[in-house]
Amino acid sequence: MKYVLGFTAGAVLCLASASHAGLDWTTVHSRANCGNNESITWWYLHPYNWKVVSFHQFKKQPAHMMDTGFSYTWRQHAIHWGEGVHGDFQVWGYHYLYEYSQKVPFDTTYANDCSIYDGW
Repeated sequence: MKYVLGFTAGAVLCLASASHAGLDWTTVHSRANCGNNESITWWYLHPYNWKVVSFHQFKKQPAHMMDTGFSYTWRQHAIHWGEGVHGDFQVWGYHYLYEYSQKVPFDTTYANDCSIYDGW
């Protein structure tokens, strides 16, 4: 019984931690093969001047790029709707913040699976 309770408590803590992502701090993530391929930067109701550049590669074919440009928003996303339905994609995300008249690299992300647990 101890093991079950310990496992349950650990699972709840992990889920609680993930459920606050994007609500208490800035979250960046990429996802591949979830129906959509995407890279997203967000912090709920905390707008910043963000930009997301996302590279999507299917198998060994050349990658294509999506660039959102800078925008003052709480959620910046480079999403290719419906692209990941067939699987075998890799997604690289480059997340930028424009601050003090400079483009500042904020974070990078990579995904080759749905990663639905990451960033939510």
